[in-house]
Amino acid sequence: MTLVAGAARTLLDPPLGVPMMGYGARLGAARERHDPLFARALYCAGDGGELLLVELDLCLVAPAQAAALREEIERRTGVPPARVLVGCTHTHSGPDTGLGALLGGGDAPAHVAPLLAAAADAAARAQAGAAPARLGSGRTAARIGRNRRVAGGPLDPTVLVVRVDRHDGSPLAVLYVHGCHPTVLGHDNLAYSADWPGAASRAVEAALPGALAIFALGAHADVDPRTRGVMDLAVEGQSLGVGFDEMEALGRELGEAVAGAAAGLATRPDARVGALSARVAIPVHGAGAPPEARAAARRDALAALDLAPDADVRSADLFRLGAERTRGLPAEERRERLARVRRYLRDRSAPRFAGGQRPEVEVQLLRLGDALLLGLPLEPTVDVGLAWRGRMASPLACVVGIANGWLRYLPHPANFEEPGAERFYEVLMSTLVPDAAERLLECGERLAVELGVGGP
Repeated sequence: MTLVAGAARTLLDPPLGVPMMGYGARLGAARERHDPLFARALYCAGDGGELLLVELDLCLVAPAQAAALREEIERRTGVPPARVLVGCTHTHSGPDTGLGALLGGGDAPAHVAPLLAAAADAAARAQAGAAPARLGSGRTAARIGRNRRVAGGPLDPTVLVVRVDRHDGSPLAVLYVHGCHPTVLGHDNLAYSADWPGAASRAVEAALPGALAIFALGAHADVDPRTRGVMDLAVEGQSLGVGFDEMEALGRELGEAVAGAAAGLATRPDARVGALSARVAIPVHGAGAPPEARAAARRDALAALDLAPDADVRSADLFRLGAERTRGLPAEERRERLARVRRYLRDRSAPRFAGGQRPEVEVQLLRLGDALLLGLPLEPTVDVGLAWRGRMASPLACVVGIANGWLRYLPHPANFEEPGAERFYEVLMSTLVPDAAERLLECGERLAVELGVGGP
């Protein structure tokens, strides 16, 4: 079957004056727009079936929101949800999407529904415009990030590049995947922006007229832009950002590398595409812990802040009290005390974020020619991405994070064994038990076998 493909984007136009998402330290609502936010979609069909990849310039959406959007896309396109990946570029300069309200049992704010509707529209238009196409995949390298967990720690400079051409060879779309937080702009910024991925996409589109650039977030949990340093619980104000000029320059650097790689790719009309999805039941931190163990953990968290063991303090207030009551302590002592509080909060909140003690976590695999994209509803560390590539023995295998919702962070099992691991933000913000990444990667391998690209 000859490949057919279509691509489309729809403007996301959140109102000013609503809260922004991504930084707990941010004060104030959105005041202006620096650059546009979009929903971008790529539809492909050929040998192996069909798929839709939809990426929104938003920080996060809840699993329930992603599920509802995939169902709406199915209603409009006929593409089953298992073949639709809904992702977020994870800009920290976009509007709030109501995650907190949904977790609390409420409804998302009114401005959110039009954003998700725009994504469904992009998906429908991508499919409606599908025509004979050609596809090729490759990679390039960029070093716009640095490991934020450990100075000089693991970093994967790989950028996966998938070029989709019209039948005449002119570029239709360029999909690129890289692992680095879109956090050049910090909590001090009150202007909507897609951060460096927006600048990178503009650079790709300028270099390849007629192509729609689509960014998907790779294994990024412990990688920040190189404009930032190591993340440290003991240091306040670390989410301050730099200016728009630096953001544009960093994105342009990666975008030019992507455009150069895309320009050199050979495309073919018989590239195979496909998508599969499965679910894995994985316990959350603290699942099955007896009441006395949970009570002991709470007493330890309170003691870390010099509070009485029976103090009536809401969990939501412990973040604030942690900052207030440890301020001025020596760095090592402050780090240790805050980590004790965060571990308690992590385990207590894990079932709420995951929807239960043993959630069914979705694993999705997209095949685009030789490229293998493993979608996970979490923020994977660099080591998770490297492990997936190693399992596939393919330089064109990559992880797509925050795919079909968000269940917080996903460290590799080795990250839990590192010295001082329980003081690292990524471990303290994880939801699932330490071997969760291995279980999810094993599921991905099984899906690859079903797609005919894995196994002995």
